[in-house]
This record gives sequence, structure tokens and C-alpha cells, in this order.
Amino acid sequence: MRASWLWGAAVIVLLGVVVRLPSSTAYVTSFPDEPDIDGICELNKDRIRRHFCATHPLTKTSSSTLQHLTVTTVGIAVAKFLAGLVPYPSVSALLLAIIHAWEPKPEDNYWEHVKDNVEQVCGEFINEQNLKQVEMYKKDLVSLLQKYERAEVTSDGTYPDKNTVADAITTSIITNRFLVEAALMPWSMAIHFTDIASVHLLILKDAADSYTVEGGDVSMWWVDLANQLKHYIEYGVWLEKETMKWRNTQIDCFFDKADGGCLAFEWMGVTCYDKYVITDHVRKHTESCLQLHPEGGAEGSCKSFCELYQTQVNLDDARWIREYLGGVVGEWEALKLRADSMAQHVSKLVDPDTLEPLSRSRICTTTTTTTTTTTTITTTTTTTTTSLPTMSYTHHHHCCASVKTLVNK
Repeated sequence: MRASWLWGAAVIVLLGVVVRLPSSTAYVTSFPDEPDIDGICELNKDRIRRHFCATHPLTKTSSSTLQHLTVTTVGIAVAKFLAGLVPYPSVSALLLAIIHAWEPKPEDNYWEHVKDNVEQVCGEFINEQNLKQVEMYKKDLVSLLQKYERAEVTSDGTYPDKNTVADAITTSIITNRFLVEAALMPWSMAIHFTDIASVHLLILKDAADSYTVEGGDVSMWWVDLANQLKHYIEYGVWLEKETMKWRNTQIDCFFDKADGGCLAFEWMGVTCYDKYVITDHVRKHTESCLQLHPEGGAEGSCKSFCELYQTQVNLDDARWIREYLGGVVGEWEALKLRADSMAQHVSKLVDPDTLEPLSRSRICTTTTTTTTTTTTITTTTTTTTTSLPTMSYTHHHHCCASVKTLVNK
């Protein structure tokens, strides 16, 4: 018969997850004096790298040729950067490191390391179709990131400004994120989810900072950032729980009681055994425990066999989830506090019919003019004149057209 076991307490474990790789396969995919993205934290590196790697402890495995090592994913690097915990000097430098890591190279294949990492928790239960599509999509995303890295806050007319490219990136990611927020085997897309979500948030945060004037106008990008953070945090929290829930369905425990033929002769001194058998479908591992059949309904020596195995698996998986998903979501939650605060200072674009803030789609197809006491808003299909309180305008480039933001005097 199959037994199910309690595991919820294991989720609170905050230790870092590690990846087993031969030390000889370590490589560097970032720039000097900056932590590796998808590389391996090694000893005897420069001071900054040693400091960064100290946050991901290295411990030897049973094999002298292997080490427990943490892969620094794009999601982790961006989350730490936004929290001010890594030494990248600028968004531009971080984008260059991300682009460098995401460009496939025989000597340092980011995708292979991510796949190997995910298999620690998922085994062969991986959404291969979405995985391949995401890798293809990231090539397109790299092209957009390269454009954003070269863009200036104000365009000279020969190249798009940050506002324009940021809108293209956010539209692209929202359109394609169904690939990483997959309905089928979503746990296998966890690292790709945090990668793409973190890049999206990095661009939104930089655009918000770039178009916000200290002591003056606050960019509408803060509203987008707050909204997208809400979406990613909610999905990330759900994915943490779903991953643990699914993982526990992949462990079976069977109890084979000593058969009646043996038990019938116990009085003659015949020794009878019960057997517990664990099958872990993810790790493709089978293990058994044999115990003397206890007398009088007592519990035998293998009574905790299945529970102990389940607990250890939960601890291992909780470490992995904390490192690659929970920790990143935690940094997003901290950023959301600031984004929500800044969004409160953003003046609202008003729908002339409802006096409610315009949706993103309306902003993209709307142009605005003003007089002292009235505002005329012309859409692509109708013209409506509505009396509004006296307001002045400040330009805020946002979305796919130049939009003027209403500012209360």
C-alpha cells in the first residue's frame, strides 16, 4: 500500500542549493571583478569574487573530484543587483554580462547547466517543448537587450531612446511569458521563469529611474514595475508550493507484510520479515528496509524508513527552491515596497468618460492636448470633450507614443 508523508516543515529551510560539477569544468562568463553568471564560484579568485562566492558556501562531496557549487543564474544575479548586493557598476554592465552568458558557446553553455540544475528536482519530468522554445525566444530577447544597452534617455533621432526600447521589451516579454509560466510541468521552467522575469523587472526599474526627476516628476514606469512585480511574485509563490507538492507525488512507499504462510509457523521459531520499499521516480532510486515482524501489533525497526527519506528529499528540494526561486521572489517583494511607494506619486492619466486611469492599451493609442479649464482627448475613433479641474501637463515618454501626464497644481 502507498503511504503519504508530511513534508510542509521542510519548506522553511533557507540553506543554499548546490550543483555537483567537476572542478575542472569551471568557467567564467562575466567580466573581471564581477560575479559569474552561470559560471562556477571557485576558491582562489580575486577579492570581489571570493566575497560573492562566500554567500554560496562550497562543501566537498563524497568524491574528492567533486564539489557542491552554486550556479549563479541570470535571475539570481539581477535580484542581487537590484538589492545592491553585487558589484556590477551599472545596469549596462549587468546587461552585457547577461547577454554574454545567454549567447551559447561550446565551452560555457548556460542552457546545459540550467537543464542539469533543474534535473536535480525534476529528473526527466521536464517540459522539453517549452524549454526549446524559451531558448529560441531568449535569442530574440538578447537582441532587444543589446538595443536597450545602447539606447540613451533622450534620442538624437538616429536611434530609439530607452523609453521606446523598454516598451518593446516589456511587450515582448508579456506576450511570450506563457512559455515560462507553463501549464505543463511548470516546475521544470522555474529557472527560466526567474531569468526572464528578472530581466523584465530590471528594464522596468531602469526606465523608471531614467525618467524620474529627483524632486520633480515621477515616471509612469513605476506603475508598470509595481504591476509586473505583483504578477511575478504571485506566480513565484504559487510555483514554490506547486513544485514541493508535485515532488512529493513522485515518491512511493510500499509496505509488504510478512506473508501468512510464514506467520503461521512463528510459534515454531520461524523468523518472519516485513519489508518497506521506497521508489523515487525523479531520482530513479529504489531502496528497501527489512525488519523482523513485530509481535502484538508493535512497530518495527523500519517504522520511520519512508518518513526519513521523504524528509531528506524535502530538505534537499527546499534548499534548491529557496536558492533559485524563493530567494529571488524575496528580493522582488522588497523591490515592490519601493515601486508601490513611487507609484503613489505618479499622476494619473484620466479616461474622459469615467475619470479612471487609462489602461495601457488606451495610453498607446491616445494623444492629449490641454487648455486652462478643459481637456480634449482624441482617440483613433472618437473625439470627446470633458470639463476637468485646472491642470498643467508635463511630458512623460511612456508606451508606444509620446504621452502627456496630467499633474495637479
